[in-house]
Amino acid sequence: MRLLNKIRVSALVCTLGFLPGAEAQTQADSDHIYFRQGSSVIDSSIGDNGRILESWSERFPGSDEFPEMPELRILLRGSACPDGSTATSERLAEERAAVLCGWLCEHTSIPRERITVTACGIDWQGLEELVIADTACPARAEVLHILQNTPEWICDARDRVIDGRKKQLMDLRGGIPYKYMAEKMFPALRNVAVVVSGEAATAASGERAPLAGSETPKSPPLHSGPEATDSGALVEAVAESAASDAGMPAAAAVAVSDAGMAVSAAEDAPQEPLHRLAVKTNLLYDAILMPSLEVECRIDDRWSVAVEGDVAWWKRDSAHKYYQISTILAEGRYWFHTKQPWHGHYVGLFAGGSWYDLENGARGYKGEFWTAGISYGYMFPIGRSWSFEAGLGVGFLRTRYEEYLPLDGHYVYQQTSRTNWLGPVKVKFALVYRLWDINRKGGRK
Repeated sequence: MRLLNKIRVSALVCTLGFLPGAEAQTQADSDHIYFRQGSSVIDSSIGDNGRILESWSERFPGSDEFPEMPELRILLRGSACPDGSTATSERLAEERAAVLCGWLCEHTSIPRERITVTACGIDWQGLEELVIADTACPARAEVLHILQNTPEWICDARDRVIDGRKKQLMDLRGGIPYKYMAEKMFPALRNVAVVVSGEAATAASGERAPLAGSETPKSPPLHSGPEATDSGALVEAVAESAASDAGMPAAAAVAVSDAGMAVSAAEDAPQEPLHRLAVKTNLLYDAILMPSLEVECRIDDRWSVAVEGDVAWWKRDSAHKYYQISTILAEGRYWFHTKQPWHGHYVGLFAGGSWYDLENGARGYKGEFWTAGISYGYMFPIGRSWSFEAGLGVGFLRTRYEEYLPLDGHYVYQQTSRTNWLGPVKVKFALVYRLWDINRKGGRK
């Protein structure tokens, strides 16, 4: 058990970057439980989660072990990836560590007072280490420069957030490096590190010394900052043990460990809105008395789907004037990467149909048409939740209609005609209101 704990301490130091040249050591010896994106539910099917959880159940099957190991402590450190807002990431990191703590208390004999729970929110240091290790990362040198030199938040003179680390990563090279990291590295950051200390902390000296600050309340609160006394003492003991093994001064190891484990207690900075829905009206159609309404739903940063309806249902029977048309179109869109979702260029595929009755006191036309084609558009912001959109649709239109004449108070059928058209079939200059800000999920204080 002492040897196992010693290995685990070294793995923790390697994981958190406490030691220079730590990459020479394997991280496989350190237990990490991984989670799905946006989730704090333990899933044994992910990676080695099932094997690790089973090994913990077998390692501490009975409470009679613990009187023999009074100094044994467990540290759980939750973390998250940069996806989503800072507030959401911090909440997920805390929830993941708390959920694993509950699992250990339920499925093993480890007393709750032996477990310290902490969280780091977005694991920027872990991401930096992954980028250093991955030579295939696009624009790797630029990514590292941002991670190492750009503050998480950059504010103006009025203390408003105008830039930051995540924004610069998303803007870099059209978002290609960020997408690569999201696919290859972010899953590894959604975890809880499980570290055992106690016997390992005193193994180097050959005697059993109590941990500083080992008086742990029976129900300690969930810690998320450097003021967490239990986690601070625990990290100090872990760092001292690892430093002894590596020949590094203990004071230096403790200083580095404090910096690695500290979590900012500052309030979450304001987030740019990330809207899920957009509601639009085509001002050109509105101007010709054909009110329009479109709803578009954002699937991710690149894809969205939209449904548009236009209706004009005006008539004057006495004058034989009819302006009646009802149109519905569905469309899927691909957005080229820009600085913000909903802003920039897109191309789309659309299809739909219409019913109409058009007459101006003489010959009338009544029928329906269907159309399909491709669209191009550009949306630009005019406010925090407002945008303008301009677009054009080109495609094939096929219509079948009946021609009639108004005679002696009746409408006399003349003939049935068909027309095919290839060319512009829709034009748009729309006012857009964006809503459902997913960055507000969970609420801000």
